[in-house]
Amino acid sequence: MALAGAAMVGVTFGMARYGLGLTAPDLRRALGLGTAALGLIAAGSYIAYLTTTVAAPALVARRGPRAAVLAAGLLAAAGMLVVAAATGPAMLAAGILVAGASSGLAFPPFADLVAAGVAPRRRGRALAVISSGTGLGVAVAAPVALLAAGSWRAAWVAYAALALVATGWAARALPAGRPQAARRIAAHRLTWRRIVGPRSGPLLAGAMLVGLGSSMYWTFAVDLAVGEGALSPQGGRALFVAVGLASVLGGLAGELARAAGLRAGLLASALLLAGALGALALAPGAGVVAVIAGVAFGAAYNLVVALQVLWSAEVFAQRPSTGLAATMFALSTGLLAGPALGGVLSAAAGPSAAFAAAAAAVLAGALSALRASA
Repeated sequence: MALAGAAMVGVTFGMARYGLGLTAPDLRRALGLGTAALGLIAAGSYIAYLTTTVAAPALVARRGPRAAVLAAGLLAAAGMLVVAAATGPAMLAAGILVAGASSGLAFPPFADLVAAGVAPRRRGRALAVISSGTGLGVAVAAPVALLAAGSWRAAWVAYAALALVATGWAARALPAGRPQAARRIAAHRLTWRRIVGPRSGPLLAGAMLVGLGSSMYWTFAVDLAVGEGALSPQGGRALFVAVGLASVLGGLAGELARAAGLRAGLLASALLLAGALGALALAPGAGVVAVIAGVAFGAAYNLVVALQVLWSAEVFAQRPSTGLAATMFALSTGLLAGPALGGVLSAAAGPSAAFAAAAAAVLAGALSALRASA
């Protein structure tokens, strides 16, 4: 089940959401897109993701986690095929919107599935493996984009085909019905007052701050490295392969939590993440720094996210999918707001100052772990 979950997270996050960034240069040339239009289309993907993240617990409660996961896979495939057939900005935006919505449904249901079907001592490892699927998806999507540099449509068709394969795998691997964890929660009772509390507040605040800081890397790191002469344009794309491969290390989060403790492991991983962002602030024109920082960022980002997933499973033990949805919503709120804030700060004080502020935001998010009672 964990490997099927990693595959679903890989195609919905690593391809359906991040595929736009990997093929953006080709899409801009082919469809005549300006920077502002591309930014609006990308923002639409995040908004769709946030919307379905909020809706995921209700769907899990009514139809069961397997139904939500399969719906996510079909949305991803459909949206990516629309992107592949796009003839203009409107059609591209529609495809990206549908594809982006898939990731909001894909991940939260696995919290219930793991709680119901995995022994307690193995749950941390299973959740960490599923969470690391994002890195695996990016690691596969980036070479596809490189190989299909002259045909972005072929890349998106390949992504859609992989989404269908992953959905078929999930259909065979996941149990039907609603686990007890899903039955215990009625969708109409989900309110922020019930979700945010003394134990969950530090988790959600930390997730949002980590998303805020990390968005600087996902949005501006390659542009900074290429603009400063640290990497060539092709080298910038290849860097995302290294980032994706390194982020698979997020699958070790369960072992790290057992060895060092959840909060200590989270703090150590966040320090590494902040260090990667700080290195780019200090030496944006150094190619070696760009590569090392990229590998460190990839490994640390997925470790932080995976450890937050484990923290969520402890805090929301009675309603796993709801807690995971809330955590992912907080993280993605930061990811959505970060590029706009980072762009303003970069224009006012320079990119180095913006990356330094991003590192500070990640550190502030990590410190919330020390305030938690979980």
